[in-house]
Amino acid sequence: MKRCLIECGVRQASEDGALAMNVSDPGKNVNLRIDSISRSMVGNIPDLLIDLLEIAAYVYCVDQRIKRGTEMLMDYGKDWRRSLTFSIPVRHPEIWNGEEVQELLVETLGFLSDDSYAFRFRKAEAPVQPRDPYFHELLDAFQENDEVALFSGGVDSFAGAVNDIVTLGKSVTLVGHWSVPKVQNVQATLVDALKQRGYGRRLSYVPVWVSNTDIKPAEYTQRTRSFLFACIGLVVARMSGKDGFSFYENGVVSINPPLAGDVVGGRATRTTHPKVLRGLEDLFSTLLDRQIEIRTPLQWLTKKEVTETIAAAGMADMIGSTVSCTRTHSRTRRHTHCGVCSQCIDRRFAVLAAGMADHDPADQYKKDLLLSDRSVDDSLRMAMHYVSFFRKIGSMTKDRFLVDLPEIVSALDHFPDLTADEASAHLFDLFQRHARSVEDVIARAASEHAGPLFRGEVPAGSLLATCFARGDRVEIAPSSNYDQHVTAFVDRLSAPILEFAMDHGAGQVLFHGGYCLEGANYRFVNALIESFRNAKRTRSEIPFMTPHDVAATMEVSEQSMRQQLRRLRDALDPLAVMLGIPLDQDSFIETKERAGYRLNPAWHEIALGDIQPPNPAASQE
Repeated sequence: MKRCLIECGVRQASEDGALAMNVSDPGKNVNLRIDSISRSMVGNIPDLLIDLLEIAAYVYCVDQRIKRGTEMLMDYGKDWRRSLTFSIPVRHPEIWNGEEVQELLVETLGFLSDDSYAFRFRKAEAPVQPRDPYFHELLDAFQENDEVALFSGGVDSFAGAVNDIVTLGKSVTLVGHWSVPKVQNVQATLVDALKQRGYGRRLSYVPVWVSNTDIKPAEYTQRTRSFLFACIGLVVARMSGKDGFSFYENGVVSINPPLAGDVVGGRATRTTHPKVLRGLEDLFSTLLDRQIEIRTPLQWLTKKEVTETIAAAGMADMIGSTVSCTRTHSRTRRHTHCGVCSQCIDRRFAVLAAGMADHDPADQYKKDLLLSDRSVDDSLRMAMHYVSFFRKIGSMTKDRFLVDLPEIVSALDHFPDLTADEASAHLFDLFQRHARSVEDVIARAASEHAGPLFRGEVPAGSLLATCFARGDRVEIAPSSNYDQHVTAFVDRLSAPILEFAMDHGAGQVLFHGGYCLEGANYRFVNALIESFRNAKRTRSEIPFMTPHDVAATMEVSEQSMRQQLRRLRDALDPLAVMLGIPLDQDSFIETKERAGYRLNPAWHEIALGDIQPPNPAASQE
């Protein structure tokens, strides 16, 4: 694992091997600029949010500066993950160094980018970097809109904007991040097109420039971009007097299970994964001491369905002006998409499935999705894995969904309005619909190109030819004992081991398999343990403990207590995978409206010696 110390707010690092980052002169190497904000809004922004902007800019820019390992799985554990320690000057170190804020920051970023984080916050020395240099092109007045939404310029963000502005008649402030002018030009072009069609009174556009200065990125995956994007969205929302904002992204991308066993690409990111969004909500709510909401209005739509919403609003001709490709620096006027990255593959399948090919010209892609020879540069692997993955999904039964895709489990408890079972059913249906759209594209292409396929005129290294070639070496068949694995999993479901032990000396809750809860998670369980024990001892109903009493026992506020409960439930995800037991939000700690919380009666507390010693690497705070 690569380890790096990042010293922020300094001109030169104090030790060898450390990286110096600075948003201000002298030694400025991070650009941070927000345009088209009113003077009054700038005056109202609290210093704490300026801190947040700077932290997010540092995290994002460092993410691009430090190269990961290769994209092959054999290097994943050793080289892919990075250990990043930040030393950052802030205006409110007492808030940023708080245990709860630190936990939320480290846990959310760690899940988002698959890296290890540590933060050391120090008091910014006088004179503190003023806020004014961050804001350019100040306006005398700013249009008040119904919503604030993040706008990247891709198909999903344009569809969300069109749906809100054109179809639903809302007024929206679109916040667009860009690191190179090519991206900002795409966003501006789409915004101008909406204005030219008479929707200028319903939208405002706030471009935000965050980038490294005069340095070409060494790492293109940009896994922390959504953290930066969300922080920017929060700042603009609060400047507009709002307590929430929207992410426009379809649900398949949000869950983003690994498409391939040996390839790690941009598609493996967790940009808008429900667990990430709930973590960001908790972080923002804790910082501001008010409830912040992050909305995902496209969550239950596939990419095809998202594309169709653009056409339904009469904007189909604008699809070709959107850009989804991740390889920004290789983009040209002729080829706006590489056709190779996972986003290009996903986009092209959606456009073809929606019947919108005429509005997204094939010559905008350096490689045609179906017909280009992909064997030369090994780009066939990603495309074939995409098809193979959704072919497998299409033939999957609902009972096998969580068995075959355990990654789905980590999302189930993070849909606020759904139970875990309801979320599972919704996700299964979503992935099935997407799988059918992929199959339809391949089937139609096979019919259209039947003659050339038969005559061998389609390149053997193309996706279409490979899908119908014999000896497909990319497709991975199920293991011969697959049925036995399924049977064993079902057996575990019918007789789960629901046992735990309390180690009060070490401050841990121990489970079979060497997993444990500690820190604030232990304190939450400890607050409920006495009533659990007493009821078990007397064979009586286990009483619920009111939120006020739980918070008082833990010596925290009720809001902090509720956020800690969410983190505790997140912390049980690895246990669910380890034991093969799908755990919903009430499986360990039950919640009853107007009653409070209790440990689930199905669990049994056992002696400490009957639990195998915890593996420190498996513990979760």
